[in-house]
Order: sequence, then C-alpha cells, then structure tokens
Amino acid sequence: MSDFQKSAADSINKNAPVIKAVSDAIHANPEIGFEEFNAVSAQIDVLKNAGFRVKSPVSSLATSFKAEFGRGSPVFCLLSEYDALPELGHACGHNLIAASAIAAGLAVKEIMEQESISGRIVIMGTPGEETKGGKVIMLAENAFEDIDACAMAHPFQVTGQDPGNLAVSRYDVTFTGKAAHAASEPEAGINALDAINLLFCGINAWRQQLHEASRIHGIITEGGIAPNIIPEKSSAFFYIRAINNAIRNAMENRFEDIVKGAALMTGCDYQCSKIPHSYDANIPNEPLNGLVMELAAQSKMAPQTISSKISTDFANVTQKIPGVSFFFKATQDQISLHSREFEKASGSIFAFEQSMLAARVLAVTALRYLTDGKLREAVNSDFEKRKTGQ
Repeated sequence: MSDFQKSAADSINKNAPVIKAVSDAIHANPEIGFEEFNAVSAQIDVLKNAGFRVKSPVSSLATSFKAEFGRGSPVFCLLSEYDALPELGHACGHNLIAASAIAAGLAVKEIMEQESISGRIVIMGTPGEETKGGKVIMLAENAFEDIDACAMAHPFQVTGQDPGNLAVSRYDVTFTGKAAHAASEPEAGINALDAINLLFCGINAWRQQLHEASRIHGIITEGGIAPNIIPEKSSAFFYIRAINNAIRNAMENRFEDIVKGAALMTGCDYQCSKIPHSYDANIPNEPLNGLVMELAAQSKMAPQTISSKISTDFANVTQKIPGVSFFFKATQDQISLHSREFEKASGSIFAFEQSMLAARVLAVTALRYLTDGKLREAVNSDFEKRKTGQ
C-alpha cells in the first residue's frame, strides 16, 4: 500500500463517525431534487469545521454548494449527490455518494497540508440528479469552469468500472380530444385515450429497429375521468435513452413523428414537450478508469465487469472536463437500484463501510492527479482525443 493509500485510509477511518452521522441523517430524512436543504446544511457544517472555504449556493440552484481547499492549480473535484427519489427515498443511495465525497475530501485536505501539496481540492454539491439535471444547469452557469478533472462513486450491487452512461431525453405528451357520452352519443367524441394507446402501439412496433442499448419507456399519467365519458384529455411521460448523443437525437425525431401520427389517426390535438436539461452520454477517460480500478483492487473491493448502463447528469460534466465515476458494492445481495430493498440497504452499516472504501479510492485518485504531472497529461490527452472523435 502506497503512502497516499495508508494516509487516506487513516484519515477516513478517523473521520468515519462524523461522516456516518451525515450519511444517516440524509438517509433518514430524504429530500427530493432542489429541496435538499437539510442534506446541504449537514455537509457544509462538516466542511466548514474542517477548514474548507464554502460557497452556497454556487449557482441558481439553492441547494448547490462548492467547498474548496488550497490555492492555484491543478484543481480536482469530488462530486456529492444527495437528492432522494419521490416516495422511495434513498433507493439510489445518494446519501452514500455524499458520504464518500466528503470523506475523501477531508482526507485529501489533510494530506495536502501534511505533504505541502499545491493545487486545490473541491467538493461540489450537485442537487437534483434524479430527473432534474442539476449538473446540467450548473454547467450552463459556469460552476465547473475552473475544474481540471473530477470523480465520484455510486453505490451498486457490485464494485466495478462504470461501463458508460446512456444519453437520455424526457418528454411530456398530451392529447386533447372532445368529451361525449360513451353510451348515448360516442360518435360526437374524439377519444384522447385512443391517441395514447396508438402512441404506445407505434413505439412497440418501432422497438425491433432500435439500435442496440437504446431504450424507450413511458407511463400514462392521465387516461380519462370515467368509463362512460369519451376521454377528452390524455397524457404520458416518456424517457428516450441511447448509447450516444447522435442516436438519441435521431430517436427524438422519430418519437415526435409517432406522436404526431397518433394525433392524426384520432383527430386529436397534441403537445409534445421535451423537458429541459437532457442527459448526455459520457466521455470515458481511460487513464482515470484504469487508476480507480487498480486502487479498488488494492483496497480489496473485488472489482467486476459491469455491463448494465444508467443515465446521469454526471455524463454532461464529462463532456466538458475529464471525469471518472465508478460503482461500489453497497448490498450483500443482488438488489436493484430504485427499489425499496435498495433504499433499506443504503442505510446499512455494510453500505456505509463500503462507501468508505470508495472514499479511499477517490482520495488517492485526487492526490495522484494533483501530484503526478504525467498522469494529468495522459488524462488530458485521452479526453481531447475522445472529445474530438479521433
């Protein structure tokens, strides 16, 4: 174990009780996107007490923050997430993402002081990852403009390299028809529910021709008032996912055409509204990916190959600066994200202990980046090549 690894482990072990209190508080009091005031307060208290310079908010988002230590460059950023899912609470384990980022940040600061390491370590508080796109907004408002590279860790069933993020767009669709009595005068109505049903039929017919790894899934959010009334209004909410931004963009055009077709077939008016702040596919960074997996193996985290992909606004950050995200094992069984079982697991002692192992990986990755010019050169070179498609 290198000196950085031992020093980081010692610091994280020392600070673990304080970090666990933060993680437990966030888990026990779930707050949905852009409403995470208690979660932010708990993190800021710890960071200020440790000597970080903290600004909150750092964008138009009231629950964003930026904590930094050091001066000048290079600048490495650890990302904290802390929003919960509606009804399910922390079924994606964002309390653990916050815990690993804060623990790693404290360790890096202590070692920078001990070793007189130049540069800056930043912990960026990014609200509303679940559907809200907090990082997309923060990017547009230049919150990341002085960051050279970044990293985060996400709980999962196993530890492994993030295989990449699917680009995702979200749509609200509404059809408007005409109400009529369904028994005595159905011919006077225009059935908006028929339009929704035809939209789903069109999408199902499309699935055979979808590119590998592409996804489209939706729910009906409004389907009528009563069976004896021809539905005057219907609505649905859809996600469109693809392996890269170009395929996602082409899928958007096809989806909008299917919506229009359903409206034409039924005589309904329609609105097809793309929700702002779509998530991009990520730009992977091989030097950073290789480093975190090497460190995970050395920390006895038993990394495995992961094939399943998720969508996250962290991918948008990697379109602008080099970044790495990896998964760490947070469950002792094969439990799916976004389930009630995962919500329970994310508050367990086992999950917290695993998040502290992830914090070691994050801390040493940051320290290596701050002190190793050749690593920084390799990271930047890989980023520029992939960004330009070479």
